[in-house]
Amino acid sequence: MSEKRRDNKGRILKTGESQRKDGRYLYKYIDSFGEPQFVYSWKLVATDRVPAGKRDCISLREKIAELQKDIHDGIDVVGKKMTLCQLYAKQNAQRPKVRKNTETGRKYLMDILKKDKLGVRSIDSIKPSDAKEWAIRMSENGVLLQSKKI
Repeated sequence: MSEKRRDNKGRILKTGESQRKDGRYLYKYIDSFGEPQFVYSWKLVATDRVPAGKRDCISLREKIAELQKDIHDGIDVVGKKMTLCQLYAKQNAQRPKVRKNTETGRKYLMDILKKDKLGVRSIDSIKPSDAKEWAIRMSENGVLLQSKKI
């Protein structure tokens, strides 16, 4: 019978988990494009201590649970780091053949998003309440949006 993999504290490591020589824990998984991705943490479980001189972070198993939840919910793990402006530009690039007025409206909205604090935030941190707040802020500034139903 094969022996189970263990870390330097004697704890059994699950599939995909490993420990590097510097003591950091590593989780390897395959993303939706078939490329290997890695997640690192100094702690295996939440009760572990971070080595002296290292920044505190969430444990590897918590990161794995969050990652698996995102994958199960259909959220692109790599894409959730993109900003709102990047997402809007990507959406517009997928529909290039539009009328001139539509193109002008898209550029107008992109300029508004670039100037606003919401445009530089990552899409995983934006909540529906943030979008409603943005729409209210735009209407107070005199910006006319065709669709304010958010």
